[in-house]
Amino acid sequence: MTWGLRAASALTLLLGACSSADELAGADPHESAGSGVSTYNGDHSEGDGDGDGDGDDDGQSTSSGGPLDQAGETERTCDPWAQDCLADEKCTWETIDGVAQTHCVPVEPDPKLPGEPCTVFGDPNSGYDDCVAGAICHHLDAQNQGMCMALCGGSPVEPTCVEAGAVCQVCPDCPSLCLPLCDPLAQDCADGFACLPDSGSFACNPDDQVGRGKLGSPCEYTFQCSVGYACIDALAVPGCEGVACCSPFCSTSEPICPEGMSCVPWFDADQAPLPNVGICQGV
Repeated sequence: MTWGLRAASALTLLLGACSSADELAGADPHESAGSGVSTYNGDHSEGDGDGDGDGDDDGQSTSSGGPLDQAGETERTCDPWAQDCLADEKCTWETIDGVAQTHCVPVEPDPKLPGEPCTVFGDPNSGYDDCVAGAICHHLDAQNQGMCMALCGGSPVEPTCVEAGAVCQVCPDCPSLCLPLCDPLAQDCADGFACLPDSGSFACNPDDQVGRGKLGSPCEYTFQCSVGYACIDALAVPGCEGVACCSPFCSTSEPICPEGMSCVPWFDADQAPLPNVGICQGV
């Protein structure tokens, strides 16, 4: 069965918002276009700006030395795709009263590059950090420490990523990030990250947002399944008692699936960046 046929029969499930792995979250406006199963981004929330989901918002940005002008008002909005702030500033995202919006902040001396550790100043939702222009500090911990991630370039219609082996995760109302591509069979992401379906392919997402669902576990989003599994239509999983259930990935070159299932290619043959990736489905 080709990807196109599986896509027609798969559930139309939105990607989950950033949340704990063991509870449902609000749906994110992102949906994978490259697979016939439910997918989950793993790091965008409902417009929380930085994607960490753990910071209180007092109604205005409280970062030190940049996001607020002398009158105490938020600075002008900007275009993160064009990075149209002043030469010593960058366009980033902040969250005020639960609503994400863009604004210009200063670029810190000796700014950090994508992939390097970073710090957000003041409120964790301020968007004011020590990353270079065109990057944002993401995956924050309780100390406002995170990792710089590149924002997508180009445009929402034709997004680009400077880094080789990265895919743009387009979001209309939150940061559009360039995520490292990966292989779900090899699980070749860095420590702390898992390879999940994302933006038409597979990308590294924080593994603390991945659930425990195994074969046949009911699901609505892929993030509810264990690493190495995806959430697919109940009709493709024998014995599934939900509208969708978790099923393991498999290699089409060396197919190994549970009894009564076969390894079906994840991608159409002419759209396969990872030609050996398959998903176990009922025969």
